[in-house]
Amino acid sequence: MRYLIAETDWTLMTLAAELAANGTLMTRTDRIEDIPHFMRHGEADLLIVAADQLGPRGLSLAAIRRAAPDMPVALVTPRPTPEQIAALLDGGADCVLDSARPAEENVVTLQAVARRSRGLGRPQILHGPLRIDLLTRKAYLLACPIKLSPKLYELLEYLALRPGRLVTRSELLSHIYGLENEPDARVFDVYVCNLRACLAAADGAVDIETVRGSGFRFAAADLFTPIAA
Repeated sequence: MRYLIAETDWTLMTLAAELAANGTLMTRTDRIEDIPHFMRHGEADLLIVAADQLGPRGLSLAAIRRAAPDMPVALVTPRPTPEQIAALLDGGADCVLDSARPAEENVVTLQAVARRSRGLGRPQILHGPLRIDLLTRKAYLLACPIKLSPKLYELLEYLALRPGRLVTRSELLSHIYGLENEPDARVFDVYVCNLRACLAAADGAVDIETVRGSGFRFAAADLFTPIAA
């Protein structure tokens, strides 16, 4: 998953460092006014901003919700009162984090909010013989670990979170490379070829289809059953 985070103070910078340490993809900016730009030009699974950055500079929860109604929003503020939390949640936030809490504790909360927006009650994606552990960022086929590079893992996770949906190469570039140092989009043809080889032991129970001229689609025999464990 990819988070969009505004590192406008030391607390947010520390939180971003904690997220980066566990492999989370992030689009990072130190300017709150850049958030609308990133929301327009890149897909994110979660937005993280300091609560005190909303309002005075023209960015509001209402504007965020209009721009990305389905994107979870996490606000960070020091020692929020119950009244403050209620007001922020009523205004459109999905969670309010206390910046005084340990960063690792807030990371777990953010992971839960992001995955539940994808319909996952637990940090796993299950499709027949395929299991993807979102916390350890590892995939297993027929209970055996699959050796994946970070890029191949991100590709598999992104597609498996959107089973049956056509995913374009542009979407994959935005998610995996975050609008920075983007290679030619045809690199994903190579990635998908390698990923198919990794999934060959599933004997067709899970596969990645190429839609000529459009992109890719994750296919699984159990698409009519819930993907969450």
